Amino acid sequence: MLGRRESLSSQLKKQILQKIDDKVYLPGERIPSESDLCAEFGVSRTVVREAVASLRADGVLKSRQGIGVFVDDAPRLQPFEISPLPDAAVQEILQILELRLSVELEAAAMAAERRSEEQLTRIRDALDSLSADDTGQSGPMDFEFHLAIARATNNPYFEKFLTFLGPQIIPRLRVNAIGGKARTGAYTEKLQDEHRAILEAIEAQDPAAARDAMRRHLSGSLMRYRQSAV
Repeated sequence: MLGRRESLSSQLKKQILQKIDDKVYLPGERIPSESDLCAEFGVSRTVVREAVASLRADGVLKSRQGIGVFVDDAPRLQPFEISPLPDAAVQEILQILELRLSVELEAAAMAAERRSEEQLTRIRDALDSLSADDTGQSGPMDFEFHLAIARATNNPYFEKFLTFLGPQIIPRLRVNAIGGKARTGAYTEKLQDEHRAILEAIEAQDPAAARDAMRRHLSGSLMRYRQSAV
């Protein structure tokens, strides 16, 4: 029987997808009837219909009138998704940071080439707000700084990608929850120096310098996060 931490139809949808991935339900084959799915998973017909309807909308299943519901035999694209991670999922967080590094190096270089004066001002303002913070809760401001750089690429998908990742990309939002060490003034100053180097390279319209500055910053973040998570 399915649990209740998320909607039953959503859980059933995942169960059916898993059976498809595990080749229990093969492409082109009919899936069990509504009544069989109800019995197997202990849910109502309404739940089954909602799950099947969602899978049809995703192109995973298709109905044949008077016959039943079948697994689509066309190749299925796997959606890209990152679920909210538990604070203790250190390895997963580090992997997200590695993904972020590969994307943001090019974002910084592209911003240096393409940024407008207005966009440069917004990056500078974001850094000023981050520098002026004395609350110890600067993670969201850090995110805004990187988001301003993504916007300055003038490629909306960079901003969409960072927004999709959301605050998970900022290690300090999680470090304290897993026993991270206290942040010293020297640590904060080092972060600001790294951010400032990125800004200066973008301001100088130097893509190579912007890429290098972002690499130093994010590689440093990876190293510091590993140390903090120990």
